[in-house]
Amino acid sequence: MSVMAGYATFPQWRMTILSLLKARDRDQYHSFEELIKSNHRYLEASTTLKSQNEELQVENIRLRAENLDLKASGGSISGDNSGNEKVAALEKKLFNLQEELTELHRRKGDNAQKVVELSQSLQTRDAELTKKEAALQESLQAKTMGEHQLDRLKRAVRDLEKANEVLKDEQQALQLAYTSVDEKSKELQRENTDLVDRWMRLKEKTADIVNSTNDEQRRKRKELVSPSASIDPSLSLSVSESTSAPTQEQQQQQAARPTSILERVSHFFSPSHAGAAESAGSSEAKAEDVVSGPMCVSACLPTKATHKWDAHEGEVTAIRFSCNGSLFATAGSDRVVKLWSMRPFSASPTPHGVLHGCNAGIMSLDFDSQESLVLAGANDYSSRVWGVSDQRLRHSLTGHSNKVTSAKFLGGAGKVVSGSADRTLKVWDLRNKACIRTIFAGSACNDLVIADSVGSAVISGHFDKKIRFWDVRSEASANEVMLQGRVTSLDLSPDRTMLLSSSRDDILKVIDLRMNSVINTLSADGFKVATDCSRCCFSPDGQYVACGSQDGSVFVWCLATRKLEKVVKEHSSSVLAVAWHTSGDFLLSGEKNKKCIVWRESQ
Repeated sequence: MSVMAGYATFPQWRMTILSLLKARDRDQYHSFEELIKSNHRYLEASTTLKSQNEELQVENIRLRAENLDLKASGGSISGDNSGNEKVAALEKKLFNLQEELTELHRRKGDNAQKVVELSQSLQTRDAELTKKEAALQESLQAKTMGEHQLDRLKRAVRDLEKANEVLKDEQQALQLAYTSVDEKSKELQRENTDLVDRWMRLKEKTADIVNSTNDEQRRKRKELVSPSASIDPSLSLSVSESTSAPTQEQQQQQAARPTSILERVSHFFSPSHAGAAESAGSSEAKAEDVVSGPMCVSACLPTKATHKWDAHEGEVTAIRFSCNGSLFATAGSDRVVKLWSMRPFSASPTPHGVLHGCNAGIMSLDFDSQESLVLAGANDYSSRVWGVSDQRLRHSLTGHSNKVTSAKFLGGAGKVVSGSADRTLKVWDLRNKACIRTIFAGSACNDLVIADSVGSAVISGHFDKKIRFWDVRSEASANEVMLQGRVTSLDLSPDRTMLLSSSRDDILKVIDLRMNSVINTLSADGFKVATDCSRCCFSPDGQYVACGSQDGSVFVWCLATRKLEKVVKEHSSSVLAVAWHTSGDFLLSGEKNKKCIVWRESQ
């Protein structure tokens, strides 16, 4: 009972090891107990036989000595019969002892062989026992590790259960918040629908009033010009007064009316449209701040290189004219933006300034509508804004995780949108110097354009061969157009109704934005888009499109005939960028090897 009491005080793991050792003894010792006892018996028998063998050898020696003595004394006792019988008996006994000795030797050899076999079997069993003991130790260690891991997993499960409870509580709170926000959103949508309906009814009433006023004016004009009508000065005065006011109202409506279908639609849905009727004067004041460019009636067809110069130290990747065409900017792999002044009829450009600050090659350029700022997107994952007059760095917009391939002013000088190879588009507020929206496009962006004057519609071209249409007020893509190659550049027609795209399958496509379909596909023998950043452009009159080729040529197509109109070649390397002057008098092109060329129509 004291032993059992002592066992009871042992920990459970010691009792487990003791039971395993007892089970091992039962399996590995008792099975060979008879074999071990037999081995002991054989060893004892071998020892006994060995001692008997030694006694028999002594007896044999003694008998041999007696035999020799008898032979020596055989002459004197030859006649003695009793002596002969004794000798014969001794010889027989000697023979029997020799046979017994031989048998003992044979049995000794057999026993020795059995002892060797038993020793080998015992060694084998000992080796197996050692292996099993090692396996038992490994199993015990694995069991211990498993118990520790089980404890860790149990603790992890408890922690996860607690976290799950917290997440459930948060989810319920978020669900309640979402329900509240959803109700508010529905209420705002109803209010918006009601306001739009009221606004439409007001517009209809206004249109009816204008139509009735116009009808009254026409009627009075007919009465005035009728030969039978009597001329009354008061009537003439009232007619003139009544006709002057509507004419001024029509001029204001004409000034406030968008210039294209797309602008009309975006103007209708823009947030600022609700107060357009009350703020016509302020709209005119804002319109005066926008620098208007020269009117292009017919763009020239470039046939002759009139000027060629080294614009940069490396590749010329971007060319951009200002709105009125008095300035243009070039940029490339030498990390600087150069400003040039060139009038439509001047022979060569004049350096206007150099803008520093980028830490890598520049991919994109843009002027704001007032021509006071220059925007550049660079390979150092950032965009930068300089002042044109003082040529000082105003803003550095960092936040992308890969190179910025395109950047544009968004509806004015206050906002910027940038596209990057990190598969995102970012909208920046220059007043707050912060990113106000990030749009996840799903593919690397190679170029983008602003589709409306308000700055709410953005079109982007991507590495996955898609052109995506975005409303920057929401993150969802409004539409997509699939091409056959990676999109390298985009450009809008002057009336913003057509979109030009170039892709790595060496094809230019013209997309009608009103029908959202491809209306022109342009290609030519020998035309090959050089890189993923090769740029194409519309002419200012919208009649031609131009794009550089890998062999140093500039290809020009006519949209009316859908045919290749002209191919000019003066470059010694791939042409990466082309841009038409806003007057349409000349074309600029830039190549991989420093050069820029001015192209004009030969006289």
